Amino acid sequence: MTGWIYFALGIAGVAVLAAMLRSGRFFASLALSALQGVAAFFAVNFVGSFFGVELPLNLPSLLLSALGGAPGVIVLLLLQALCAAV
Repeated sequence: MTGWIYFALGIAGVAVLAAMLRSGRFFASLALSALQGVAAFFAVNFVGSFFGVELPLNLPSLLLSALGGAPGVIVLLLLQALCAAV
């Protein structure tokens, strides 16, 4: 099961990088996406603390939120919900 999750995350990452390359401003869009992802990560932790939902502050979660942007944070929340349900 985890192999499929990593495969799907890899495909999503390649799609995001392809969209950034096609925009013509790769580094600007990469920096903006990283900033939005990290801001979304900390916003989820701030607002989620009122509802009991918090993401762990570690290197892999920060890298995923920075490289994936807001969709990366959503993936982290979904993975946390799926792992808690099992």
